[in-house]
Amino acid sequence: MWLQPRTVVNPSGRCHAFLAVHPPTVMSDFTSSYDESARLFRAYVGPSKAAVIPQPATHQEIEAAERALGARLPGSFQRFQLEFGDCQNSPIHIFTVRSTDPRALNIVAANLAERTVPGARLPAHLIAFSDDGSGDLFCFDTRAFSGTEAPVVVWDHELNEDQTPELVAADFADWLRSEIQERVTEDREFQHQWRHNVIGSFAWDLLRRFRTRGRSGSG
Repeated sequence: MWLQPRTVVNPSGRCHAFLAVHPPTVMSDFTSSYDESARLFRAYVGPSKAAVIPQPATHQEIEAAERALGARLPGSFQRFQLEFGDCQNSPIHIFTVRSTDPRALNIVAANLAERTVPGARLPAHLIAFSDDGSGDLFCFDTRAFSGTEAPVVVWDHELNEDQTPELVAADFADWLRSEIQERVTEDREFQHQWRHNVIGSFAWDLLRRFRTRGRSGSG
């Protein structure tokens, strides 16, 4: 919710009041940053990677999620939802504004649950949109909006509620690009190690056969 100043006239005269209104979700202040991140995402989760099935969200679903969370969602994340929404089978878990199974991937359900867990409860101004697989959460810091974007921080589930979350990206597009690049690097290292092991195993097998033949011939 935003608080928008409105001028209200009543019998006692003119006064100013702040009325709670829902912010518009118009995508306007975007640069090529999101386009590049989206291109990398499409390439990374393409047919050769996994059977990812995008289920784009609607503006109405975004607005409903914002109302339920009590906060606006960054523009780049909104655009991702409109383009991809619920990406089933995606190797990168990104919460969606859509109703989904499991519900843990729904951004509203995930955040409301984290706000009530025993221990370090997630503050309402931090909106979790992904996890790192070990319990820590990537969140938008909605108290630090700059234009349509909010920085990405990490909420450590092992620390207390007084923690200062670590800043990891300027916005969602930067975070997504960084995640993909890191995973691509890991994939390449894995493939390199796999090839090294396969070639090494093949070479050792040839050497073993050569030695076996040599011993047979000398006998």
